Amino acid sequence: MTVPKITIYSNIACPYANRVLIALQETKQEHELAFIDLKTPRPESYLKEINPYGEVPALKTADGNVVLESLVIAEYLADLNPEAGLLSDDPLQRAQSRYLIQHWTSRTQPAIAKASLALDSSTEEANALDLAEAELEKVDALLRNVNITQAGPYFLGAQFSYADLALAPFLARGYLVTAFHEESVQKAFDKRLKANKNLQRFLAWREAVVDRPSVQKSLPSKEVVLDAYRTKFLKNRL
Repeated sequence: MTVPKITIYSNIACPYANRVLIALQETKQEHELAFIDLKTPRPESYLKEINPYGEVPALKTADGNVVLESLVIAEYLADLNPEAGLLSDDPLQRAQSRYLIQHWTSRTQPAIAKASLALDSSTEEANALDLAEAELEKVDALLRNVNITQAGPYFLGAQFSYADLALAPFLARGYLVTAFHEESVQKAFDKRLKANKNLQRFLAWREAVVDRPSVQKSLPSKEVVLDAYRTKFLKNRL
């Protein structure tokens, strides 16, 4: 199947844009990449023709149609390129994949963000880190209960899929939980997670996803991520 070239509007520092970059790597979709500077006002043409909110990522087809939102774009690319195997044919697996993404977005990521910003007192810090660890344990339980067809390290087992792709940018940014805490806190929390028997499936999954070549090629450096995070959330606190 020959698919016309598409244009992807992206920014390497954005985790949502990273999702689409990973999808492009996995599907080998022919495309053109357009960089959008998120630190400056968007061009009027981008706001009028692509995304009125000025957000990335965005996709424009060869005939000028636009697709917005990272998960929608990733699914569109997966549908265009079924040979990549990103979308399961099994309805239960597809439902479980969507639920994992929803759970991470609505519960896990807010707990991680809260922990990363809990800088005002040791009590606040301890409570927030406890909550983050508890939420990761719930993700571990979801990983253990998924319906897999062949054993392997990814969410659906041996096959890297839509759920892995969707959460890869956030798994790779796991260091943000304690990035702005004291170094002793960072080391202690990392050691604590590794020793937690209720996190072993999660840790193995995270390692496999983050180490995948398509993910490694689509991520910004740690310095870029920390700079973007400071600018957005911590410029008046550090």
